[in-house]
Amino acid sequence: MAGQLHELVLPDLGLGQATVKASVWLAPLGREVVAGDRLLEVVAEGVTVDLPAPVSGRLTEQRVAEEDVLSVGQVLGVLEQQTEEGREQS
Repeated sequence: MAGQLHELVLPDLGLGQATVKASVWLAPLGREVVAGDRLLEVVAEGVTVDLPAPVSGRLTEQRVAEEDVLSVGQVLGVLEQQTEEGREQS
């Protein structure tokens, strides 16, 4: 049974910029991650920032590629959270 989907959205990083560049995905597609794990590295004005997983789950989609220019609020990927019901059935 599928779990709940959670979109990963680029937050305002407080760097005074509306766009950043995707550098490298730190978690491969399909990987199980824990909230706080580093998912994607982005660069803005020479500053590198690691974006953490906001929730625990499996990375099911990467909607941006490395070197893409990203905007605040853009969906970067999707995490599938396993529901309590799903955990009981596994």
